[in-house]
Amino acid sequence: MAFANSENPNSPSRPEETHQPVTTPASTLLLGIADAAGNVVYVSSELLAFTGLTLQQIATEWAAQVHPDDVARTATQWQQALAARQAYQIEFRFRRFDGQYRWVRSMGYPQLNEHNQVQQWVINMVDVEQLRQSHSESIGSWADFNSLAELIPQLVWTTDATGFHTYFNQRWTDFTGYTLADSVGPDMWNNLLHPDDQARARQVWGHSLATGDFYEIEYRFKSRQNDYRWFLGQAVPVRNEAGEIIKWFGTCTDIHDQKMQELALRKREQDFMTLANAIPQLAWMADETGAVVWYNDRWFRFTGTTHEEMMGWGWQKVMHPDRVDEITNGWKQALLDGEKWEDTFPLRRHDGEFRWFLSRALPVRDEEGRIVRWCGTNTDVTEQKQLQEQLERAYSDLEAKVIFRTLDLEREVQELRQRIGE
Repeated sequence: MAFANSENPNSPSRPEETHQPVTTPASTLLLGIADAAGNVVYVSSELLAFTGLTLQQIATEWAAQVHPDDVARTATQWQQALAARQAYQIEFRFRRFDGQYRWVRSMGYPQLNEHNQVQQWVINMVDVEQLRQSHSESIGSWADFNSLAELIPQLVWTTDATGFHTYFNQRWTDFTGYTLADSVGPDMWNNLLHPDDQARARQVWGHSLATGDFYEIEYRFKSRQNDYRWFLGQAVPVRNEAGEIIKWFGTCTDIHDQKMQELALRKREQDFMTLANAIPQLAWMADETGAVVWYNDRWFRFTGTTHEEMMGWGWQKVMHPDRVDEITNGWKQALLDGEKWEDTFPLRRHDGEFRWFLSRALPVRDEEGRIVRWCGTNTDVTEQKQLQEQLERAYSDLEAKVIFRTLDLEREVQELRQRIGE
């Protein structure tokens, strides 16, 4: 099947084309869909307005709208396209609602199913005279768009200014299992979205339609196998010379594998953060230069400091003033040696009290053996330190008592010897 635009029937030839690309008036693009046998099943509102006919009238009387001199040629080429299952392009005169015949260029593209069988035909018609008069867009560029839309790996779609979908490429049909006739309309595509994404998608798309802002969203589309895959949806508005939006051009890019990797990484990060904040130690990570880039929550709760204060070498602020230089030099030496670091020193708590910590750090290396970060912990050993000091004092006291007792014994022995000698 083919459609046409109008020109005066007395004009014997097609008007000259212009190849000056500008924007395309919405009324220039006329869309139709035919089933595998060539029967019209859908026409766009622009085509209905152009012809002044109903869908049923166009489906049964379209040949009557073609100029009598063009009927045979048009029908022959359409039948050849149906038999060959190949795209076609033809020019003929088509009657407008006011009775005038206008030249159109009709381009039809078969959409195939998974068995390589024609499922339907997508037919675009361009009013050649209007293109020439409005200097809107070369005819070849629209044909190029259709060819490009079928070649690129994304799902491609267009809508009118109101968001009514007027076109989907073959990849859309291959992925969703929806024909173009099933998909066209203002909101049909939303039914294919994951239930958790539908409200957000409507909101984002509605915002772009209302403001003309660039459209971008990540959502999950259901495939013909009934599983969901993540896509990046993007669309830009197409404007006429007056700056008015006349249509939207959009794509859906499959990002499922990247999204799964991202979600898995996020899950690992969440698990790590849960573990890091659950352990009783203060934990931290430094880059290869020794500058700290991360602390767990326990560090900030203990020190009462902020993230901004502690980044880099900010940890020196909570060291005991008498030990800062010694600890810093030891840490720098470990960085130069590339070996594990260990030290015991006091850290100032948020209330000003110093508590003792056993601090350790290990280097993390890449596949080539280069240090890429350091992972460290600070374990509170204040009670152990105090117990050790108490034990040392007790040992000292015991040793002193033993010495004194020994001296007493020696004195008593000497006194006893003196008595015996007398």
